[in-house]
Amino acid sequence: MKISMAAAECVPFAKTGGLADVIGALPKELAKNGHDVTVFLPKYNVIAEEFVQHFSLIEEIPVTFGGEIKPCGVYQYNDENIRYLFLESREYFGRSKIYGEPDDGERFNFFSIAVLTAMKEMEVKADIIHVHDWHTAIIPLLIKKDSRFKVLGESAKTVLTIHNLQFQGNFATTVFTKGFELDENAFDLSSIEWNGNYNMLKTGISYADKVTTVSPSYRDEILTAAYGEGLEDVLKERKGDLVGILNGLDTQFYNPATDLAIEMEYDHSSIEEKAVNKRKAQSLMGLPVKGDVPLTVMISRLAGQKGIDILEEALPELLQSNELQFILLGSGEEKFEDFFVQLAKEFPDKVAVHIGFDEDLAHQLYAGADIFLMPSHFEPCGLSQLISMRYGTVPVANKTGGLKDTVIEYDRVTQTGNGFLSDFTGNEPFTEAVRRALMFYQESGHWEAIKKNGMEADYSWKQSAGLYEGLYQELTKNLSAK
Repeated sequence: MKISMAAAECVPFAKTGGLADVIGALPKELAKNGHDVTVFLPKYNVIAEEFVQHFSLIEEIPVTFGGEIKPCGVYQYNDENIRYLFLESREYFGRSKIYGEPDDGERFNFFSIAVLTAMKEMEVKADIIHVHDWHTAIIPLLIKKDSRFKVLGESAKTVLTIHNLQFQGNFATTVFTKGFELDENAFDLSSIEWNGNYNMLKTGISYADKVTTVSPSYRDEILTAAYGEGLEDVLKERKGDLVGILNGLDTQFYNPATDLAIEMEYDHSSIEEKAVNKRKAQSLMGLPVKGDVPLTVMISRLAGQKGIDILEEALPELLQSNELQFILLGSGEEKFEDFFVQLAKEFPDKVAVHIGFDEDLAHQLYAGADIFLMPSHFEPCGLSQLISMRYGTVPVANKTGGLKDTVIEYDRVTQTGNGFLSDFTGNEPFTEAVRRALMFYQESGHWEAIKKNGMEADYSWKQSAGLYEGLYQELTKNLSAK
């Protein structure tokens, strides 16, 4: 099967969040299974020279956009049987950052047009065109409504994956009407407009042949007003074409048995080596090196979604009443950063904070921690709980989205389960879930069982990629039947 993907970011080239991890891993798994995969990405200035030096300019294409013909270079990079095509526009992507520009709507509208122009001009064949999040969600509409690209729709079906419904790409209607050469009737209020604006994600939801979310539970949640971010009615209309597929984990990159970023490699049969990594983590962060004190860690973007408000209430109480340590690695809203910095001042022997992000440090903390905290109010999938379990670190999480699908409450009798859950909707506080974890930490037999249950589970991309393959096959079967 020939699969083309279009996205705004992808590891190792450009990353701001989990979207990049998915685009870095899913195409590789599909290629392993024999599929012909092409990934379209913007050629940002922020891409490291170690990759750019291996890019090859293979074509210059004219992209008609906003009433002008704009130049676009197409650069190719091959890796693990995947063809990456980077689209260069100095006007739109010659910036110092990926997002957060005043003209983001125009930039990613251009990218979407450029992707389809490149596919047509270079005769890139596709059975499936898989787009991700709001940045490329306009592509299904263009295939159906723009006469230049309808030929692509004759042989390909479209899939849109929603990685986080909170980010929708809302822009003034002129960003749409001035950018595309479409019939004036193309701005269909029912499928494009939202609260007087042009909503890119809503457009994709309306026009894609299938819409997926990154976990089954998140799929169900976004059909409700509590999680639907205002688009729940639009999603309900597509309910029959809405599918939840859990993200996988790159088990090569996150592998404690081969991870050179940690102090001592280990696997589930040598899990006692975690103690070496715990001492290293404590030492690196300036905490007392104590093997018998539970080390709790949070690695996160500091935003309301992540439940930092829950920790503002819970952590001071837990630190005062329990012998434990806490390490934070992350950055985000200033008020949340200030909270953790102040907490470290109040509990200097118990709390350490690193504002920012450091990949190697993150790996060492996953390997060294006993308990990983994820009090998210909502979590489309979540990656940190999967990484923590891979490293034998026990997650304590709120029962929502992908956390609900992957973290299973430990059962003392059957010795099944891999973590502990709160439920904000069911009046089950996060502090109580943490206390259950601390209680079992004191019972070594049970604690070892919990850690091994997490380490031995399969959260690789193999199963998830198989579900995407099934979805693709269903769509192409329907296409060939016509």
